[in-house]
Amino acid sequence: MPNLPIREWVEKRIQFAIAESVAQAHHESKQQLSEFGSEIQAALQGFISELPDKAYVERRVKLSVLEMQGFFDQNVEAVSANLRALGKAISELQQNFQASSRKIEKTQDEITGHNETLEKINMHLHAISKVFSELKQDLQDKTSEIPKIHNDISKKYHELEENLQKLSSRLEFVRMETLYEVQAKLHKTDHSAVAPKIINQAKLDAMKPDGIRLNVGCGHIPLDGYLNIDGRELPGIDIVCDANSIPFENGSIKEILSAHLVEHFSCNILKSVILPHWFNLLETGGTLVTVAPDGGAMLEAVNAGTMSYDDFREVLFGGQEYDNDFHYNMLTVDSFSALLNHVGFSDVKVEYSGKRNGKCFEFRVTARKP
Repeated sequence: MPNLPIREWVEKRIQFAIAESVAQAHHESKQQLSEFGSEIQAALQGFISELPDKAYVERRVKLSVLEMQGFFDQNVEAVSANLRALGKAISELQQNFQASSRKIEKTQDEITGHNETLEKINMHLHAISKVFSELKQDLQDKTSEIPKIHNDISKKYHELEENLQKLSSRLEFVRMETLYEVQAKLHKTDHSAVAPKIINQAKLDAMKPDGIRLNVGCGHIPLDGYLNIDGRELPGIDIVCDANSIPFENGSIKEILSAHLVEHFSCNILKSVILPHWFNLLETGGTLVTVAPDGGAMLEAVNAGTMSYDDFREVLFGGQEYDNDFHYNMLTVDSFSALLNHVGFSDVKVEYSGKRNGKCFEFRVTARKP
């Protein structure tokens, strides 16, 4: 194996072979030409000897041989020149080949570098693909959990909404109860209230054996068979007092009648002060009789056009001619019956409803203290 690199060794060997071939061809051609000239001279020797001008012919033959040898030398030189040109072309080709080889080696190195870069890129892409797959799987897992999360959130939202609604209702209840209690307390302790005063003691004493019957808030319409009560000392009034401070012991009254009075109190005062006070005054089995404007019937009449706006407004808000002539409530048969049940009355009965009385439609309800 040569010490030189294989490519350089092959190039040197080719150059040596070309030079050796050219030298060998030149040597053999000169030797053949010399032998050919000797053969020609030998062949013509006998012919020349017979010619009259032998010296001229010999010279002419030698000259021809020399011309032939010169021509041959020229051809050999031309062949050599062509071979040298070929050698030069081969050398240039070798140089180009070497340059191309270097470029190829450089390109191969670049390709190798690119391949390494591509391998790194592929590794990164593989890693990215793996991460993307994991993210995709995680996203799919999370996406599959969205309906459950949505349901949980909706459930918690509804629970929160219900709790807030309950809290709001509770706060409103506490607010209303607090205000109602304050209002009721102020109503009971109002210093402008009328001091109870019994005007007709004889009538009271005469009624006691058969049971005391009260007509509360009678105004200008006192009734026989009742102790007529009002906050004003009007003709026919037996007792002057407010409806929440009737001067009798609890459980001592047989019947309480009120006509067009309960609408003068707010729903809270009626529920927490007036009706409980009357309930306590009544004896067991005692009766409460109430006549009041029928709000339900009046609304139907207004809608039907059988009750004018002015009449409805006056009945709804009161005549407003003096302090106690203002209405603070609109009652229906059902709403008032519910109030009576709430206070503790039983056997609530509607004797009539929607009955026309002047400008007003009214109902009459009775209830018993159990």
